[in-house]
Amino acid sequence: MPLKKNTQPRNLQGIALILVLAIAVGLLLMRQGQGAPALTVSLPVAQASPTPQPPSWQDVLQQQVLANATPVPQPLLPTDDHTPPTLAPINPAAPVILEPGQLEGAAATTAPLALTTRQEAAAPGSLEVVSAAGRGEVSWQPPPMIGPISVDPRDHYWFARPVDSDAVNYGLFYYSFGSDGPDDLWRVHHGLDMPNPIGESVRAAGPGTVVWAANGFRVEQPDGTVTETTYSYGNTVLIEHDFGYRGMRLFTLYAHLSSILVTRGQRVETGDIIGLVGDTGVVTGSHVHFEVRLGQNSYYAVHNPILWMVPYAGHGTIAGRVIGPDGDVLDDADISIIDRATGRVVRTGAAYVRQDINRDHKPDINFDPVWNENFAVGDIPEGRYQVVTRIDGVRVSRTVDVHEGTTTFVELALPHEATPEVPPQAEAS
Repeated sequence: MPLKKNTQPRNLQGIALILVLAIAVGLLLMRQGQGAPALTVSLPVAQASPTPQPPSWQDVLQQQVLANATPVPQPLLPTDDHTPPTLAPINPAAPVILEPGQLEGAAATTAPLALTTRQEAAAPGSLEVVSAAGRGEVSWQPPPMIGPISVDPRDHYWFARPVDSDAVNYGLFYYSFGSDGPDDLWRVHHGLDMPNPIGESVRAAGPGTVVWAANGFRVEQPDGTVTETTYSYGNTVLIEHDFGYRGMRLFTLYAHLSSILVTRGQRVETGDIIGLVGDTGVVTGSHVHFEVRLGQNSYYAVHNPILWMVPYAGHGTIAGRVIGPDGDVLDDADISIIDRATGRVVRTGAAYVRQDINRDHKPDINFDPVWNENFAVGDIPEGRYQVVTRIDGVRVSRTVDVHEGTTTFVELALPHEATPEVPPQAEAS
């Protein structure tokens, strides 16, 4: 029987070889799995810049507007202290209250009207009696219309008002043109008085040339002869205007100024400041006295400025004649303008007083060349009114309509007594 070979040692060698190979592979895999050591590099950290946002359309538009805008002017401010003008206090006892019953035709519900009177009577023999009242708190007046205005061809509202609308640029109603004051004690008025504090601006009523700018007003002829002197006017400016009326020259006069800001021979335009309100001459308070002279430069060539000065917007004028029983115009008749809608007296006035100081057989104040009026009341709001006066104790009234920028004319006279008509049968018998 054959002998068997011993195979155990060979088996053990194969197992050992396999184990060695496994260990070697494992070590190799472990080494590759660890990899290379990581490198750490420190770099400076930069601050991140924000992405710029585009400007909005509003910002772009604003920048363009500001770039093209006109720079705001910087006024030169005075370095000295400013002292505001003051007006002498008015005597508390001076105002007179006019009760409703004292106004002809006024309704019983009419509120009393305050009439601020002068503090003293005029000096005897003075050519011009003046009056003024304290301005106090003055609101803006209605804006005047833009002249020249002749909506009605008979009108000639050619002059601007000589005082601004935030001041008193209307005449005192109780001392109107052609009147002699509430008690018939003052000189017949040749113009309008506009009371304002000292220092208020006075402006040229129209374009023209300054022919007088000094104290103590005089009328000088081309040969140097002085024909009239009116010292009571104080500081005065007289302008001869570029335009006339029906071939006659036109002048405006501004009296009692505190300062004169133009010179003789100077050219001025409408609205130029020619002086400041004052109290020079014969006065009882600060104001500007405003006159219109037609035909010649004379104290006796004055016409009612109400009919030459532009009305307020939305306002008109009532002018007319008061006819006496003899058919002639009646002097110094009181006029009341009553609103038909409310029954209230809105304006008062008086018929002119005719005097002949220079004894030339003509009144010292003149009727209008067109209207031939002997009273005129201005600054009346548009509407329907009753114009009332008394003639020989008889109440006379007429109803009129007032329109913007025009003059409404009315004639007040006693009604004619009707002649009784004789029946035809009576005539036959």
